[in-house]
Amino acid sequence: MHSLIDYKAVLNNSLAIKVDADYTSQACPHCGYTSRGNRPKKGLIFRCESCGFELHADLIGARNIAMRTLLTRQDWVSTGSLSATPNGSSAEAKAARLSRFAELRWTAESSQHHNL
Repeated sequence: MHSLIDYKAVLNNSLAIKVDADYTSQACPHCGYTSRGNRPKKGLIFRCESCGFELHADLIGARNIAMRTLLTRQDWVSTGSLSATPNGSSAEAKAARLSRFAELRWTAESSQHHNL
């Protein structure tokens, strides 16, 4: 599937990048709190235990993926490299990425079409 997406991206003069999907349906895009409890009974409703933000779980995951993609793109533009992983083991690099992702917030101000 990845190779098909890469192929289609090249055909459209674009670039496909892969971002970590870990905890995207458990992390609150509003306050950053991550917990399995944010998805009661692994249902379709996401409700943050910390701030009370509530939305369909699929939309939460999609927002978190979008924010991570934008952060990766921002890093690429500023460094010229898609691989900005810190030195250390893969577990340490993953922990550093997830820590950085926890700082991402999705607010009405960060959405271009928030009045639609």
